[in-house]
Amino acid sequence: MPASLTELRQQEYDLRLEISRLTQALAAADQGAVQALLDALADQQAQLILVEQQRVTLQADNPQSGVLLDVRASAPAPVTRGGTTRGSATTGLVATVRLKMAHVPTAIYHLLNNNEHPLISGEVQNTSSKTRRIRVTSYIDGYTAHAIDTVEIEPGQTAIITQLPTLFPERIRGINELTRAMLNVLVEDLDGAVELHKTEPIWLLSRNSAPLYVRDPATDAWNDLTRYLGAFVTPNEPSVMQFLRKVAARHPQKQLFGYQADRAVEPQVRAIFDALKADADVTYVNSTINFNPEQSARTQRVRLPRQSLAEQQANCIDGVLLFASLLEAASLNPALVIIPGHALVAWETGKQSGQWHYLETTKLSEGTFDEACALGKQKAATFEALATKSNSPMSFMRWSLRDLRTKHGITPLE
Repeated sequence: MPASLTELRQQEYDLRLEISRLTQALAAADQGAVQALLDALADQQAQLILVEQQRVTLQADNPQSGVLLDVRASAPAPVTRGGTTRGSATTGLVATVRLKMAHVPTAIYHLLNNNEHPLISGEVQNTSSKTRRIRVTSYIDGYTAHAIDTVEIEPGQTAIITQLPTLFPERIRGINELTRAMLNVLVEDLDGAVELHKTEPIWLLSRNSAPLYVRDPATDAWNDLTRYLGAFVTPNEPSVMQFLRKVAARHPQKQLFGYQADRAVEPQVRAIFDALKADADVTYVNSTINFNPEQSARTQRVRLPRQSLAEQQANCIDGVLLFASLLEAASLNPALVIIPGHALVAWETGKQSGQWHYLETTKLSEGTFDEACALGKQKAATFEALATKSNSPMSFMRWSLRDLRTKHGITPLE
């Protein structure tokens, strides 16, 4: 008998626990045990991919997945605020609105694209014989402005709506923990009757929580938000620029050249590693990608690079963001590499060469530059191969900062 949705979610949960255990074991493993742990981790990730695919396929069979509002001729007629019962049989309208993001990533929400990552999506079909004017409104009580779409729909036509209400910066500034909020969705017939009004509880992620993946309630698939980690790479922040002087002092020629002709790139990267190790004295704090309630989001608590320098500690993503900030500040092109339960930093070996070298930033506490590069290369090769074999890009994501800045418009948070 095929597994139920509940059974598949339980399998996912167990597999993620095992992936987390292996990831933590890998962080403390000696070189001789690394490949065996990587192979075990890749095997568990491959199993997780299969279970997730089964779950998404099963969930897709449920047409009500993620539906907030649904009025159809065969459905019970909804009750409006005024208590009047009006269904599609009497209004000539069919309206469906779906929640697309049950967890709101407050840190990078302002960078999201309404067409690609809306908070809600919906469609309104005009089944009557006359042109209709419809207004769709959504907002989060106390936290956002009202997102409003007013559309004119010809007989027999359907209007598609996507909305991403704008957060008020002053309201979310103090959100330091996972916070419950209320989403309102309103569909109105501009002849004066309220067709639908629904509230739905959602989560606001804390401001220091970097979103990696957020589940789409409508499809039960993961929305990949890893590219937005690029906003936490802050090459122009004053403390990062000041620390770059210490990096230059570690270079044999006491300068950083970027990709200038006849200038080697690796000594510049080595200088960053040596300066962070000796001058910043950054201690690695072991932590893996965490999950939020109902397993609906994968996020990581992060420090901005200035905070990592000031506090002299970093988890895997903190270290990657700090290292990438220094690489970008030195006019090199870094990349953020996301693998199961972990992150690496990479850099392009030549200007627009398309060739990448990798580094394991957890070796800043213990290890040499060469060891960090060897381990980074080993991990990247293992999971890049898995991503190709399983046709699962989420097993290996490499985001070039040049692409994030120019193609995706992701700018630094500070």
